[in-house]
Amino acid sequence: MKKILVAAALVLASTVALANPYYGHGHRHYPRHSHYDWVVPAIIGGAVVYGVIHARPVPPPPVVVQVPQAPMGYHYESILDANCNCYKTVLVPN
Repeated sequence: MKKILVAAALVLASTVALANPYYGHGHRHYPRHSHYDWVVPAIIGGAVVYGVIHARPVPPPPVVVQVPQAPMGYHYESILDANCNCYKTVLVPN
């Protein structure tokens, strides 16, 4: 969604940049009129949109798992569970 909003903002900015205040008044106020005024903004806008779309994603922050301390008189122990053939951490008395 963010990429769509950025692209829409760039399109809006390029249309504002291309606006000709003398449109409809003939060429007497703007004698060096070129029909290729859109090329440079289109190239710049395309490069910016390409950069936004193909930017490297930000890696998620690392997940820190804190093992809680065992209560007084107990400790944690890893035991093999025969049902799933996996190790589970359990709280056992000292």
